[in-house]
Amino acid sequence: MNLNGLVFVTSNLDKLREAEAVLGLKLTHKALDLDEIQSLELEAVVRHKARSARDQVEGPVLVEDTSLEMKGMNGFPGPLIKWLLTSVGPGGISKLADVFGDRRAVVRCMASAFDGAEEYLGLGVVEGSIASEPRGSGGFGWDSVFIPSTGGGLTYAEMEESEKNRISHRRLALEDLRLVLRR
Repeated sequence: MNLNGLVFVTSNLDKLREAEAVLGLKLTHKALDLDEIQSLELEAVVRHKARSARDQVEGPVLVEDTSLEMKGMNGFPGPLIKWLLTSVGPGGISKLADVFGDRRAVVRCMASAFDGAEEYLGLGVVEGSIASEPRGSGGFGWDSVFIPSTGGGLTYAEMEESEKNRISHRRLALEDLRLVLRR
């Protein structure tokens, strides 16, 4: 199995654009609204998502999911970040960091390639912190409040797309998956 033969299943076109830029590939894509289990375990969410995608797509699939873990909240919201973001927005995430008095955060992205029989996983982890308020106009989701420790004090949203893609959790996960598939 290789990345060229996978159908990337995501309803988020920003993720598709980012994955294609990171991999240097034009990916076959299918926009499906997949059933996502509610769990604080990123691997469980990704494995379930891969199986749900494979049930709806003929052939091997690529899925990914992201976790934003706030240290002051003992790792919450983790993979539930999508729902927290929908409820309170990026500014609310900043306020939560204030309430708990700890701005440190870790983001993880896990990518899965699944053909119905075998599954391969790649993981990317980036440490950083939560900005005191949203900053920047680029990116998507919570990019305006996450400051990666290797980003010179900028949020993902303040970076040029190529700069973000060079250090992002998604890039690390996709590169890790590429290595796993080559073995």
